[in-house]
Amino acid sequence: MSAPPPITENEPKAPAQPAPRFSATANAYYWIVVVAAGLVGLISLANLTRDAHWLLALLLTVCAALAQLFIVEKPGKNQSYRTSIVFIAAAALLLEPGLVFLLSVIHYGPSWVRLRKRWRIQVFNLAKTALAALAAWGTFHEILRHLSGVSSATLFILAGAAACVTFVLVNFLTLAQMISLTTGRSILRTGLFSFESLSTDIVLAALGVAFTSFWHTNKWMTLFALAPLVIIHRAMYVPQLEEEAKIDAKTGLYNVKEFASALHLELARARRFDRPLALLMCDLDYLRNVNNTYGHLAGDAVLTGIAEILRAQVREYDVPARFGGEEFSILLPETSADEAVEIAERIRGAVEARAFTVETVDEPIRVTMSLGIALFPHDAADARELIHAADVAVYRAKAEGRNRVVRFSSGDASTDLEERRRELHESPLGKSLLELEQQPHVASA
Repeated sequence: MSAPPPITENEPKAPAQPAPRFSATANAYYWIVVVAAGLVGLISLANLTRDAHWLLALLLTVCAALAQLFIVEKPGKNQSYRTSIVFIAAAALLLEPGLVFLLSVIHYGPSWVRLRKRWRIQVFNLAKTALAALAAWGTFHEILRHLSGVSSATLFILAGAAACVTFVLVNFLTLAQMISLTTGRSILRTGLFSFESLSTDIVLAALGVAFTSFWHTNKWMTLFALAPLVIIHRAMYVPQLEEEAKIDAKTGLYNVKEFASALHLELARARRFDRPLALLMCDLDYLRNVNNTYGHLAGDAVLTGIAEILRAQVREYDVPARFGGEEFSILLPETSADEAVEIAERIRGAVEARAFTVETVDEPIRVTMSLGIALFPHDAADARELIHAADVAVYRAKAEGRNRVVRFSSGDASTDLEERRRELHESPLGKSLLELEQQPHVASA
């Protein structure tokens, strides 16, 4: 499993992704993990015996390397599922620690060559995987060594289950801490510890335990243990396809259609329960200058970085989206005017402070953002009017000098922006809202 940037198993394929930003603390943690994995690995290699099962290790390494080439990604969340866990878990139960370490490192090779990932990210990934696999090995064999009074079959099941949980938890906790240090998110907000993520990786590790059991019983029976991988791999693509229909490919934020649906539903809920709802319209200042000066690859990298900032600054239940071009929007349920201003200022400050590092540009790129705020029901009675009010506020923010947050006021209503209003109504967002308004079952949700 991988998680939101900057440490991922499979990075989005958008061009010129910003390089990961390591603070001094994150950099120290990175090297602690890498050095720890290296030291444990060297010790385990030094203790390899003559009876080590090299052929079995080669078989499992080849299988894990092939599986690593077919990672299933979750668009927009920069998470991925890898069936190579099955073979890593089996190795932890069947091989000596030195061979477990070698498999953990070597199986990344083909995917690294094919996908050309940044070496620093890849080194961290193989280090955390090696630590998790060796921790699983230790858990399994310690339970076998010290637990008595149960049958051998029960003992194997208990030790195998403990090894699965150990592998997943060590892998997730190591990765979550790095994500927290590099994005500012709490460990629980990294997206790793959802039921979906935990259960999927534990089930894959459990298949490794089944592989081990069949290997001890009848080696040809391992084919039956691996057969479910085909179905599991195909099933993993279902949520991927569902997410792709909702996500803007360049930034990983919600697209216009999904945002329109969320706005429509949240407005209905706010109206039904008499609750506040705020909308932020965000417009990057002078993105065209970035494209003209540094090229569109740099502009794309800036947009991706902006999306990362929005995800880090909003709350779990907020809805950030990209309209297209340099325009973003954020839906803020249960949010008062003061809270909306606070969130908007936090985003504006984070964008202004961020230096966007792009591989094709020698110097960091800096940009600013103008934000407009509108509130329901104070500023608008429906979705279209709320969008227009927030857009008017952005227009005034830009007119007043950019890089600022402006809240819609009743005096702005007289501003001559009818042409912009028509453009919004005829835009993909306006058309999506019109489609939703024509569906009574959605409007009453």
